[in-house]
Amino acid sequence: MSNAGYTNLLAHLQRQTPFAPLPTIQSALAHHLSNSSPLPTPLAASIISSPLFSLLPFSHSKLQTLFTAFRHATHLKYRDLKTADENRSAVGSVFSRGTAARVNQWTAAVLKGLKGGQPILRLACSGGLLAGLEDIKNADKLETGRSQLENEIIISVAESIDVYAHASSGWEAEFRPKGDVDTMTLALILAAQSLTLVVPTKLKALPLSVLADLLVFTVTSAFASGTFLSAASSSKSSTSSPTLRAINESPLMEFIAPLSKLTALTLTIFIESRPAEGMVTAAAALAALQPLSKSLESDWIGGSMAKVLQADDDDTREQATMIWKTLKTLLFSNIMIADAILSAIIYVPPAAYPSATTAVPPALALTVLHTLSDLSFVVSQFGGVTTTASPGFVELKKTFYLALDILSKSREESERFVRQLCASVADWQGRREKEYSDPDVQAKTAYALTCIEQLVPVLSGECIQLYALPLALPHLSDASYRETYESSHSVVLAVFAAHADRHAKSDTEFSGDDTKYSSEGRAGKGKDAPRPFTERMVPFYAHCLIENSIDGRLNTPQLRLAFASLVRSASSSTASSCEGSASTFPTRLGDAYALAWYCIDALLAAIRDAASQGDTERVHRLRLTLISSVPSLPLVLLPRVLEEVKTAILSSEGDARAGRELVEAMYEEISERVGDQEKEVVLRWWYENRRAFGNDLLVGGPEVKEGSGEGEVEVLSRL
Repeated sequence: MSNAGYTNLLAHLQRQTPFAPLPTIQSALAHHLSNSSPLPTPLAASIISSPLFSLLPFSHSKLQTLFTAFRHATHLKYRDLKTADENRSAVGSVFSRGTAARVNQWTAAVLKGLKGGQPILRLACSGGLLAGLEDIKNADKLETGRSQLENEIIISVAESIDVYAHASSGWEAEFRPKGDVDTMTLALILAAQSLTLVVPTKLKALPLSVLADLLVFTVTSAFASGTFLSAASSSKSSTSSPTLRAINESPLMEFIAPLSKLTALTLTIFIESRPAEGMVTAAAALAALQPLSKSLESDWIGGSMAKVLQADDDDTREQATMIWKTLKTLLFSNIMIADAILSAIIYVPPAAYPSATTAVPPALALTVLHTLSDLSFVVSQFGGVTTTASPGFVELKKTFYLALDILSKSREESERFVRQLCASVADWQGRREKEYSDPDVQAKTAYALTCIEQLVPVLSGECIQLYALPLALPHLSDASYRETYESSHSVVLAVFAAHADRHAKSDTEFSGDDTKYSSEGRAGKGKDAPRPFTERMVPFYAHCLIENSIDGRLNTPQLRLAFASLVRSASSSTASSCEGSASTFPTRLGDAYALAWYCIDALLAAIRDAASQGDTERVHRLRLTLISSVPSLPLVLLPRVLEEVKTAILSSEGDARAGRELVEAMYEEISERVGDQEKEVVLRWWYENRRAFGNDLLVGGPEVKEGSGEGEVEVLSRL
C-alpha cells in the first residue's frame, strides 16, 4: 500500500464510526504494522489512542479486530524477515542479525507504542502479539524473547480487574447497548486468549481469587445460569427461543472453551501455590457451577423439552440441535474445570487442607459427582461413563473415576453420596411420565450403579443391603438398556469381590460385622450363626447368571468373568453352609466349600439341560464358563471339576472348532490364572489327559519330559 493508504488509515482511526468496515481496517492495520519504517511505534501509539477503539462503549468486535490485526501483523513481519534472510547472500548473512532477534526488536517497538493506553486496549494488542509469536513457534519452532510481552499482558489483566471489575455495573453500564457484554467480560475474553500462553508461574502475580471468581461468574453467565431449558419450554415458537438464541450468539459462547481453560488454569495455579486459599476458591467455583446442572435437571424432568427432542420433529429440529449443542458445551466446560481442580488437590498434603470441611478433597469430589449425576441425561449422549465401544469422552471418564477415587477415601462421604444417588433416582422415577422417562431414568440409574460399583469396597454392609443392592437387583435380567443392565451385574460382582478380598486378608466377616444385618436377626459364632448376606446371595446369583447365559444378555466373556468371580467369592467362605443345596459332592467334606460346589453343580445342571434341548451354542458358552471357574476353586474341589472339564472337552469331538476352543481356553487358564498351590494338580491332569483329547484338539500346551516319574512333573513350557 502507498503512503496515501497509510494516511487514509490514520484518518479512519480518528473517527469513532469509520467509513470502511472493520475487516478492511484490520487488514490495513496488520499490513502497516508489519511494514512501518523504521519502526511501528508511532502507528501503535495512534492505534491505542484512536477514538475508533478507545471511546466508550468498548465493543467486542472492535477489540477482536485489534487482537487479530496485531496477531496477523506478527505473521506478516516474520514472513517478510524470513524471505529477506533467504534472499540474502552468504556474506550478508554473517554480518546481519538473526530472524528471531529482529522479531524481538519489532515486538519491543510495538510495545513502546502501547504505553499509556487503556488496560483493555493494551491487553487486546499485546495479546494478539503473543498469539502471533505462539503461532510462529508452533509452525517454525522459532523461539523469541517473550518475557517483556508476557509481563505487559499480566499488568494489563491486573489493571483491567482494578478498573473494570466494579465499574461495569455502575455508570459505564449506561453507555452499553442492551444485550452487549460488559467491559470486564470483554477483558476476560481477551485474557482467555492470551493468559494461557504466558508462563504459568507469572500468573501468581495476579489476584487469583478475584480472577477465579470473575471467570466462574462469566462461565455461569454464558449459560444464563442454567435457565435456558425452561425458557425454551415456554417458547411458543417452533424455532429456538430468544434466550437460547441469545446464548448461542453471545461472544461468551464463542469463547467458552478458552474461558473454561483459563478458569481451570487459574484454579490449578492457586491450589498449587496457596493450597488452603486455593481449595476454598475451588470449592466456591464448583458450588457456583452445580446450580446450573441442578436447574437443568429439574427443567428436564418437569418440562416438555424431553418430549420435543425425542419426537425429532422437523418443526423443532433447529431448537433441538441448539439445545443439545448448549447442553454438551456446558458439560465440556464443567469437565474442564472439575478435572483441573481434582488433578491439583490430589497433590496437596493433608496438613495444608483448609479448615472449612466443604473445601477438603472428598467434599470437592462429591460436588463434581453430583454435578455429573444431574447431567446424566447429557452424559448418556456420549455412551455414559463406562462405554468401551469407542474412545468416547476421555476427559469425562478421567474426571469421573478420579472423583470417585478421591471420594472413596472417606466412608462417611461415600455412604452419604450413595444414599443421595438412590434418592435422586427414585425422584426421577416418580416425577417423569413413563413413556418419556425410560431413557433418562435408565441413564440416571446406570450412572448411580457405576458410582456404587466403585465405592463398594468402602461401604458398610448396611449401606450395601439397604441402598446398593435394591437399586441393582431389578435390572439383573433386563437387557433392554445395556448400560444399566451391565452396571447392575457389576455392582453385585463388586460386592462379591469385596467379600472375597476381605476374607483373603483376615478371618473377620465382610464389613466387620455384617451378621447383625442378617434376616435371621441373630448374632453369634459357630455353626448356628447367621450367614453374611453375601453368602446368602450366592445361590440366587448363580442361577441369575445361568438365566442370563442366553443370547442377547451377557456375552460369553462377561458370563465367564462373572461366574469365575462368583465362585471365587463362594470359595472364600470356607466354613459356610448352603441350606437346601442340590450338592451331590461327597459328604466327607461336610459343609466346607458347599457354596462353591453349589455354583458348579448348578452350572453342570444347566449344561445338561441345554444339551437335552439341543442348544449347542449355549452348551458351549456354559462349558467355557465352567473352564473359567477352575482358577477360582479351592484345591479340594479341583479333581472333580477337572473331570467335568475333561468330559466337556471329549463331548465336543464332533465339533472340532468348539473342542479346540475349549482346549485353548483351558490352557489359557492353566498358564495365566491358576495359582501356584493348585498348578501342580492341574498340570498333572493336563499331562494325563492331553493324549485323550487327540491331535485335532491339541494345538499347544505345556510339554512334559518323557520318563518323568509318577508325582514328578517337570514343566518344559512358558508357564
